[in-house]
Amino acid sequence: MRYFINFDKVINQLVPYYLGGRKLILYLQALLHPLRSINDEFVTYAKETRIEAAMTSQIYKFEWYLNHKFQKYFANNGRITIKNSDAPGTPIYKELANVSANDDMLIFKEEETDISRQLILYRSNEQTDESEVSFIVSTPKIDTKLITEQKYTAMLKFAIDKYRLANKTYIIKYESE
Repeated sequence: MRYFINFDKVINQLVPYYLGGRKLILYLQALLHPLRSINDEFVTYAKETRIEAAMTSQIYKFEWYLNHKFQKYFANNGRITIKNSDAPGTPIYKELANVSANDDMLIFKEEETDISRQLILYRSNEQTDESEVSFIVSTPKIDTKLITEQKYTAMLKFAIDKYRLANKTYIIKYESE
């Protein structure tokens, strides 16, 4: 990594050979331990920032990112998966291709001419919660000793909202064991 500093090597190179000694080197390494811990935190921050900068809303990258970010909270070796929702079928009023827009089964007033503002009708048994959203995020069970389910859901929603496209909707489903 670009920002990693090997403090042991730096100390050995900067101490003159005639002043060296095992105790002096260990003492200098102990003095620089706070700098080493700060450098380790910065390297971790730089890696995470680089990953976030390269993130897109493509499903395969987005799944990898969510799994990378939240795998420490999973109770088992599950994975977060994203799948597109299923379309509920053909709308009732568009089933016949040769029916004109004015003769369809939608109820509209005579003065209404803009058909696009009207609702699309589906059969009642085809409409589900999953068909009303753009995609579904399935997440494995989490370890409630590490984090509560509400905090985990809030963190997951924040990460998804940060990278999803503006007009896309979603639901989060917990996988059953």
